[in-house]
Amino acid sequence: MDETKLSQHEKWVLYLAALGCPTLRIRVRDSESASLLFSRYRDSYGLGASDMMPGCGNVYDRSGAVIAHISYNGRAWNERGELMHEAFRE
Repeated sequence: MDETKLSQHEKWVLYLAALGCPTLRIRVRDSESASLLFSRYRDSYGLGASDMMPGCGNVYDRSGAVIAHISYNGRAWNERGELMHEAFRE
């Protein structure tokens, strides 16, 4: 797909990092997909909140600015602390 046709949201990057786990930077389209991927990472490694490294769950735009954060329970919050998306449930 032509890079110029990608939406702004396709440029978001979710940062995942925890003690003893791989550090990942994953492209996401929206807060719902970020919530899902964060929750899968947390659950697949059996992580507690204290296992998460600083910045884990941050969502960055293409300029590198934090635009959202996924909290331990999987909720997505914007930079003003407003709820963007409830926790994803499988």
